[in-house]
Amino acid sequence: MNGLEKEFPFCSNPDCELYVRAGDPGVLGCGNWAELPDGRIVGRSICCGVYLCDRCGREWRPIRAFCWPAAM
Repeated sequence: MNGLEKEFPFCSNPDCELYVRAGDPGVLGCGNWAELPDGRIVGRSICCGVYLCDRCGREWRPIRAFCWPAAM
């Protein structure tokens, strides 16, 4: 297991059931594929610099936020 797999969650969406890390309770193994309790196999990819599972990667829409300097 490399450090990135342990440091970052499988999916970076906190609302996703795959927002877990290698070594968390109930998580066996590590890598870019996960098997859910119902037998489904899910992959993950890096989308705009964050790991997202297949489903979240398809649904995710990046948002650009602009911060304006405070008025003087």
